[in-house]
Amino acid sequence: MDPVLPYLACLVLALAIYAATRPASFTFRMGAIVATVAAAGWLVGIVAGVLSSLEGDPTTPFFVIFSLALIGAAVRMISEERPIYCALHFVLVVIASAGLLLLLEAEFMAFALIIVYAGAILITYMFVLMLANPVADSNDPESKASYDKIPREPAAAVGVGFLLLCIITGTVLHGTGQLPDQPNGTNAWHTLEQLPKQFESTVLEFDPTFAWPPQENDQGVAIQIADNTAYIVSAEGVRLDLDPAMTPTNTQSVGWSLVNDFPVSLELAGVILLMAMLGAAVLARKAIDLDEREKHKALTTNEEAQP
Repeated sequence: MDPVLPYLACLVLALAIYAATRPASFTFRMGAIVATVAAAGWLVGIVAGVLSSLEGDPTTPFFVIFSLALIGAAVRMISEERPIYCALHFVLVVIASAGLLLLLEAEFMAFALIIVYAGAILITYMFVLMLANPVADSNDPESKASYDKIPREPAAAVGVGFLLLCIITGTVLHGTGQLPDQPNGTNAWHTLEQLPKQFESTVLEFDPTFAWPPQENDQGVAIQIADNTAYIVSAEGVRLDLDPAMTPTNTQSVGWSLVNDFPVSLELAGVILLMAMLGAAVLARKAIDLDEREKHKALTTNEEAQP
């Protein structure tokens, strides 16, 4: 099979969906819908042909489930008129994409996708929507949306929340804070050396008699590795072999990597999130001012109408 065909089918399907969701005449939209169905059938035929060659692979059912969920949620995300439901469908897109990444053994990408998009951006987006669309009267149930008045799945929500709480609690109490051992532990020891306070406290706690600070080599590095053993040398020439338990934890390594290796990306993410919150506050303030003006106009009109 030509490897370009799946991409071409996806492009045709995307253009057909775009044409079907655009404001246009009834005839044009019906033609776009027919083209969407035809392109979807073409893509399904290509996928079915690929899956037929994967018989016997235990991951094939999961691939089909995640792929169908991703495609369906993506279509609903761009075709839904209510922004709240668009955000919820996008969460499903992120989760399905993470499932596909797990099948490809890209665990870090899967977890990062959920943490960054479903855990940060989507929460901020929902926060923006809630601020930008305030309820006219919080004491009037009729002014609220249907999904705010009636809980659809309270038992499922409670069950999922309890399961999530159990997972988080188990991870905190019994999870590990260490990354898998790297070759010679070079990265972990380099991170420890970049944390001077922790470096000094852990070394002196391990051997209070060590004469601090350690001596650096020609490359300006204090921690040296030889025969898979990390060690430091005092100014008097006394060698001290370091314990692998002295290396930073996983959380410390990730935090140091964010601050030291990706400071610009971290600052840009903070600025973007801050601008989203400020924009939501401005939009909410405009809506409140408009309501106040409407109330004032209504009161003025009633007073003028009275004899």
